[in-house]
Amino acid sequence: CPWLAVTICPAVPPCCAILFLFVLANFTMATFMDAGVLPMANEDEDKDDEFRAPLYKNVDVKGVQVRMKWCASCHFYRPPRCSHCSVCDHCVEDFDHHCPWVNNCIGRRNYRYFFLFLLSLTVHMIGVFTFGLIYVLHHVDELWKLHCTVTLVVISVSGLFLIPVLCLTGFHLYLVSRGRTTNEQVTGKFQGGVNPFTRGCCNNLEYLVCSPISPEYTARPCKKTVIHVQPPFLRPEIDRQRPVKVRDNGIQSQDLQNKRTSAGAVELSDMKQLKTPPPLPPKPDHGLLKSQLTAMDEMGPHTKSIIPVSIPTVPQLRPVLEAISRGSSPIPPEQV
Repeated sequence: CPWLAVTICPAVPPCCAILFLFVLANFTMATFMDAGVLPMANEDEDKDDEFRAPLYKNVDVKGVQVRMKWCASCHFYRPPRCSHCSVCDHCVEDFDHHCPWVNNCIGRRNYRYFFLFLLSLTVHMIGVFTFGLIYVLHHVDELWKLHCTVTLVVISVSGLFLIPVLCLTGFHLYLVSRGRTTNEQVTGKFQGGVNPFTRGCCNNLEYLVCSPISPEYTARPCKKTVIHVQPPFLRPEIDRQRPVKVRDNGIQSQDLQNKRTSAGAVELSDMKQLKTPPPLPPKPDHGLLKSQLTAMDEMGPHTKSIIPVSIPTVPQLRPVLEAISRGSSPIPPEQV
């Protein structure tokens, strides 16, 4: 590196370092980022549809019929360009392939970083191979020294891995230009017809690099929803926020509001009554009882006497009953 900075350009070592960090960053994102895994359906969702639903459904995408397949493992119809990964056992949106080198699926969310990783790694390996070869050619007489030996080893390793990496990068450049994925290219999905997902060569590359990242479907919510539980006998706050209805004659229905307020007041009073204990009976006042008794004694002579009423007995009523049975009047004519 010091020889390159002195002989060729001082910007060579820092540029190689920045490029190496960029390769590491994209490799980390492609490895640990969610590829666009779709969550599996619950046991209660579509438990009968697995036996009744057809295996395929067709949807229209830009005037082209695209087939969706029922996933027996995830229990839903896979969206277009979605496929089930046998290694991860999940359906991945815009599934490209499962990469063993990054130990992760490559899908819609991390394909950008995988593509940039391949591009930056290819450029970095070409730079290492080129600058190492220049150093060796300028030090042909010192090949047995330590610096030249290390440089020869690095050139050999980078040249050995440069060919497959370069071929893989060229293959993915071709796929991006055609708007396809590796899975679609291998299975030959759109080779005989029109691909509704392509936007053109330049637009496909721009969409891959500059488009926003799709949301993560299996992420847990960071903020927990707080539920306010109100005590009984209280109306929720939703009733207070309802708009006032207007009748046919244009008069607002204020009686409903009055009923609500009165009902709320009654409920609050009921709660207060339930909380407060019942009142104790009043204590008797002995002085008041004595004054009432003396007043009744003084008013005794002025009160009216009660006339006893005599009730006739059965022997006394017998002549009257016999007269009624004979049909004659029980009252003598003298009294009439």
